Amino acid sequence: MEEIKLLFFILSSFFSIENERIAADKTEVRIFPQEQKIEIFQENLFALIQSKNDEALVLKQWDSLYNWKQNRTPWSKALDNFLVKDLKFTPVKMPTQTHKVLISPYLTLKYKSANDLSIMGVWYNSKKNEFYINHIPGHNIKSENGRLQDNYWVFSANDTINFTIEPFLNLNDKLKSSKVSLQELLRKHKK
Repeated sequence: MEEIKLLFFILSSFFSIENERIAADKTEVRIFPQEQKIEIFQENLFALIQSKNDEALVLKQWDSLYNWKQNRTPWSKALDNFLVKDLKFTPVKMPTQTHKVLISPYLTLKYKSANDLSIMGVWYNSKKNEFYINHIPGHNIKSENGRLQDNYWVFSANDTINFTIEPFLNLNDKLKSSKVSLQELLRKHKK
């Protein structure tokens, strides 16, 4: 089994965008095996920026993502087997700062077969009717309905699968200093 793919927490990896720069501090994933549907909610978007060129690249990627329908931004080839692919951005008001609004991506995907999920690092065992994802301590995976068994998170295929991923909690100092909130970057450039 492979580890969870960057797909869940690197927003631009869902599309055919090279040099992916936009990521989420926290990602919530819900998989509905009976409906063959995935919902992915990303929170606190940011980019790692080390130069003015990086800023320009992130702004260009953001335009490709935010206006994906108008720009006809192609989805990643890795998602070719998924029947439905949709991305919406939901504004979320900060409860303590009413003047600030965050933009949270909400992705929905529909798949044909449980085996299609392997591209995301979610594996199906038909004999046990269970789904597995690798446990990687640095990804800070949490779940209320999964159980940690050895090196895997295990989920029943009869229930909705819920888990969160927070892979950027323990960045080293160099990466922390280059981490820029997407919201702040967009404000700076009045986008």
